[in-house]
Amino acid sequence: MAKEILCQIKMIRYAPERPIVAFFRFLDAAGECVITFPFRLQKPVTHFNEVMMDPSLTAQIDCGDPDARISVRITPCGRRYYWGRKLGRFLDNFRRKPQPTLPAPEPTRIAPFAAQGVATSSVRPLVSIVIPTRDHVDLLARAVETLFERASWPNKELVIVDNGSVEPETFDLFDRLRGRPDVAILRRDEAFNFARLVNEGVRASSGEVIALLNNDVETSDPDWLSPLVALAVDPRVGVVGVKLLHENRTVQHAGIALGIRGLVAHAGAGREADDPGPYAMLATTRRVSAVTGACLLTRRGVFDSLGLFDEKFVVEFNDVDYCLRAGAAGYAVVSAATPALLHKEGSTRQARPLRKQEVLDRALFMTRWGQSLVDDPFYPLELTLHDESLTLATEPRNG
Repeated sequence: MAKEILCQIKMIRYAPERPIVAFFRFLDAAGECVITFPFRLQKPVTHFNEVMMDPSLTAQIDCGDPDARISVRITPCGRRYYWGRKLGRFLDNFRRKPQPTLPAPEPTRIAPFAAQGVATSSVRPLVSIVIPTRDHVDLLARAVETLFERASWPNKELVIVDNGSVEPETFDLFDRLRGRPDVAILRRDEAFNFARLVNEGVRASSGEVIALLNNDVETSDPDWLSPLVALAVDPRVGVVGVKLLHENRTVQHAGIALGIRGLVAHAGAGREADDPGPYAMLATTRRVSAVTGACLLTRRGVFDSLGLFDEKFVVEFNDVDYCLRAGAAGYAVVSAATPALLHKEGSTRQARPLRKQEVLDRALFMTRWGQSLVDDPFYPLELTLHDESLTLATEPRNG
């Protein structure tokens, strides 16, 4: 195994002159991917410092900009470099840093959205709730109970797409649900492909409105569907998402912003549930570029016209890709501030290295949508792209 040492990665953007975003994969001599990261190349030369890696790795670059010309150089960091960086960080503590203030936002970037009408008893479209799952019956049972069985919306059906469950408790739940005429359970014993599971579930459903849900989402609000359906049936709207909270009452999702950490992220994740965020972004039903598939509503006509979820995105980004295609087709993607649902597993998921398929999904996403990641039209320019904190950027960003 090659020796990993402290290195500096130098990324040189020869063209175009504008900022671009790219996905970097570093391969060993056998062609195996060892390190990956997305990066925004704001300047002609960008450094990624102090990376533990084998300096002989070969870089492979995915970028959605056809004009992009990028090169990568890996340089081992010597002791002189190390102590120079350490001294620089020490001196930074004594340099005066200006305290930024929140400026007035660009009106187009904070775009509140209200449904044209409210779904009433005379307009109650059939809502098809589609939940892909594999075991975890404790989570699935809560999702079914709170989001379907207790939901006050009268005209609904449930489609569960089972991808290889094996636990007896799961089958006991399925047996109970099969007695209901408004429930269908599909069995799909095949390699995991989230987009395909979603598509199979939608094909087996009949509703005008489709509600895609993860099996680890739940709610205490029986009326959770009403405001979301009101948005989903608005002809201007293609996709509707909702605020999701961790079990510790912090935000997991309130809309997805493009370009954060060089890719996408849940803007405002980690803030307290009642924190409105800058410009009240977390407390406003507003247009966004994308929402998570953990809770996503869309009309069947839109779903069919866009060509369903793209099954090339096996694990990740199938939901974001769908939202971006909806936006490109002229539909609004809306993140609803209320109701707030609970996303239980999101707060316990541990960080881990990317799996091979996740790397491929990210490379495909960057190739297809890399140019869109340079500037999210619904994310204020003055907010940071370094993380999802919604804090002010330390450097100006112009697209």
